[in-house]
Amino acid sequence: MSQENLNDYLYSWNAQPPAHLKTVRIDDDIRDGMQAAFIRRPSLTERKELLDLSIKTGTYSIVLGYPAVSPQEYEECLVLLKHVEQQGYDVLPTFLSRLAVQDLESIVALNEACPRNRVRAEMFIGTSPLRRKVEGWDFEANLARIPQVGKFLNDNNTDFGISLEDGTRAPPQDLDRAIKLALDAGVKDLAICDTVGDCTPDGAARITEFYMERIAQSGQDVELVWHGHNDKGLSVANALASASAGADTISGTFLGIGERAGNTPLEQVIMLLHQAGNEKYNLAAIQPYCEKWSEYADIAIMPSMPLVGKQAFATGAGTHSAAVLKARKLGIEFEDAVFSSIAARELGRVQDVVVTPTSGKYNAHYILEQIGLPPSDQLASELLEYAKSQNTWMNGDDIRRYFAGRGLA
Repeated sequence: MSQENLNDYLYSWNAQPPAHLKTVRIDDDIRDGMQAAFIRRPSLTERKELLDLSIKTGTYSIVLGYPAVSPQEYEECLVLLKHVEQQGYDVLPTFLSRLAVQDLESIVALNEACPRNRVRAEMFIGTSPLRRKVEGWDFEANLARIPQVGKFLNDNNTDFGISLEDGTRAPPQDLDRAIKLALDAGVKDLAICDTVGDCTPDGAARITEFYMERIAQSGQDVELVWHGHNDKGLSVANALASASAGADTISGTFLGIGERAGNTPLEQVIMLLHQAGNEKYNLAAIQPYCEKWSEYADIAIMPSMPLVGKQAFATGAGTHSAAVLKARKLGIEFEDAVFSSIAARELGRVQDVVVTPTSGKYNAHYILEQIGLPPSDQLASELLEYAKSQNTWMNGDDIRRYFAGRGLA
């Protein structure tokens, strides 16, 4: 611990986070992530490993599949559910369904097959006029199904939630009717679906408050879930706005994997919740999970991606690197804060210094010392001259090879 107090040197213009953020939970919608157009579908064995890694991060619930799609999908859902039961995981397994008894029968069967791990059916109903027009859906007929499926699930001792698909583009009078019917049917959760990422943070907060008012009026204890997409690049901001307005759970995927521009990247939401005082999550488990998702889905992690990208905690610019290395002498807290708003150490990472064409002497001396060469001014100058002749960054291994070629390493 540094003898200096880092907080004596920091000031924030951010508002104090709402106390509610300390209790917000995460729903890992792995099934939604696998709907992305340009990914490799992980094998069942790989999905079990992803499930293990997700739970290590502190996930509250996980969407495991859509069992009514096919016999194969049902069998895979059963294998995953039995894995949860065998491992004794404290997680809520969730399965997708239409508002149709024939879909729900498979979820009831799963619930009966693994009675020690109570499952939840998550049904979706299209609510926006645009979607109803395009699909030819009869909204009145869909609303009439809510009490029917609710009775079926209650009679079969199976918990359920209802997601109002494209709800952020639905008028309040339509949402009002669907919400009331869902509450009367006995839902355990209601999900606000920003299906095409249409919301801004203000809109996310407003619709969250709209749902909360109706839940409060019912007097029921119903979980409110926010599920948003990233089409406008606002998914994390929207998730935070909804949680700050009272949503209990944020649904998304790690790395934001999903259709079009993706889902809400949960690793970023977790960090924001952690910084707000939420202690539910294991930050050190995030990187291994994201790397495995990347490998199994065959989707590269962008170097600049927050928290998990290769460059997230790396600097090569001379003045910035110098500041990081000077801060290191004051203690790890200073090193992590001087050019970052995220503590790399909490994620099992470090502030990394590399050499680039824009680097300065601090970079050169540091790298030379790291690779076991004398950090002399002569070698540092030679390294920087070489760096300026390159068009990319270099790490310790690259530099070691350069000097080895000159007989110096």
